[in-house]
Amino acid sequence: MDTTANPPIPAAIGPYTVVRRLGEGGMGTVYLCRTAEGGDAAVKLIRPDLSADPGFRRRFAAEVDAARRVASFCTAAVLGHGVHDDQPYLATEYIDGPTLDAHVAETGPLPSGTLHSLAVGVAAALTAVHAAGLVHRDVKPQNVILSITGPRVIDFGISRALDAPALTARGVVLGTPGWLAPEQLHGADPAPACDVFAWGCLVAWAGLGRHPYGTGGLIAVAERMLHAEPDLDGLPAGLSDVVRSALSVDPARRPTARKLLLTLTGGDAAPAPLAASTRLDLRPDPPSYPDARSWPVRRLLIGAATFAVGVALLVLGVLLLPR
Repeated sequence: MDTTANPPIPAAIGPYTVVRRLGEGGMGTVYLCRTAEGGDAAVKLIRPDLSADPGFRRRFAAEVDAARRVASFCTAAVLGHGVHDDQPYLATEYIDGPTLDAHVAETGPLPSGTLHSLAVGVAAALTAVHAAGLVHRDVKPQNVILSITGPRVIDFGISRALDAPALTARGVVLGTPGWLAPEQLHGADPAPACDVFAWGCLVAWAGLGRHPYGTGGLIAVAERMLHAEPDLDGLPAGLSDVVRSALSVDPARRPTARKLLLTLTGGDAAPAPLAASTRLDLRPDPPSYPDARSWPVRRLLIGAATFAVGVALLVLGVLLLPR
């Protein structure tokens, strides 16, 4: 019997006291833990069968290195790593909040202002990822957490350093079907443009509640990605143009993440106030009776206020990042 599907919950992992299981991933199980100081941590413990594989150990070491290299404002800060019962683990800051996937499934597409905040936040995260010499390779709604300080891009499990040798066999495509760029379907090496394409799919999905290339099997969706225009009907006009450029079949025609961020914040030439067409809309939706589903939107609006205060500084910082 395969016990890796539902492993027993350990009392502790290294110096971290386990509270509960958060979820399962391709590489292992993630637990909510308490640090020695009483704070929260998310600890990923590699599956026993993978722990015995030297190749997976190298991938996990690369993930630790990747997570350390990316600015923590847009992801989860690394707290520590080690080995528990011969299973490597990675402890990161626990980010409280729903995933984008769960939020949209529960409440529907994001309203215009919140959608713009998401687009800016994820573009900022990818700018930092790419400045660190990395490609995320798995940007999708399940890997974006809507925290009170803005969206955080998580799970660098298949991230690849641009300056490191490949750790997977030639011809093996890592990523999630439906969120892969067209060139990845042909086996091209991952590049920052792949993340930009996934950003376009993610923003369209969050604003429309559906994938811009429709539904169906992998082959059907891939065929549309390669030969059909994305369906962006319903996206705000200003955002629609930016998303369409990110979804170009030709990776050379896509903007960089840095360019996306500066375009969305009106900072193409230099740091400047947000243009009216792209300003974060912090006004609440028209009055309605609150219900149990509305708390994530209130969380996002509060977070957007904090986020907006830092946008000008963020753009200035992006201008100083390595190109």
